[in-house]
Amino acid sequence: MNKIITEITPLAEKDCFYLVDRLKDQFNYPIHRHKEYELNFVAGCAGSRRVVGDSIEELGEYDLALLGGSVEHTWEQHACASPQIREITIQFSDDLFGGLLEKNQFTPIRVMLDKSAGGIAFSMPSIMRVYSKLDDLTRLESGFYRVIKFFEILYDLAVLDDYRRLSSS
Repeated sequence: MNKIITEITPLAEKDCFYLVDRLKDQFNYPIHRHKEYELNFVAGCAGSRRVVGDSIEELGEYDLALLGGSVEHTWEQHACASPQIREITIQFSDDLFGGLLEKNQFTPIRVMLDKSAGGIAFSMPSIMRVYSKLDDLTRLESGFYRVIKFFEILYDLAVLDDYRRLSSS
């Protein structure tokens, strides 16, 4: 049985979110959990597996998942033969929005975050809708406009409402 690691993320208390955009040739990070939310985009991942709680799914070329705090998760190499995998990971704390989640304009985001407790996966049309925005986000310098772009991505995903729950636990 694999041991589940509790990760201490690099998200600093004064930062809105932590973002990493990396290219790699394999998935090798062990199953883990952390208290922060995580939006994880992966390209070039056909044949790999996403494990979130009790959900295990083989993936196509793209994957986008939102994981609520403390749900165990990993992406496994499985049958993925791609020589180049792109992964964009965004981690943010549950206090990022402060009282904004109680405002009417943020209701779709609040609902989506609530549903992400056991992880949610987005459909291919949703992934394609935000792909260029995710790419833009990685190119923006850290600051106000990067935060606004991130909010825009979350809002687009929330109002599309084209996602499904992953783990039942």
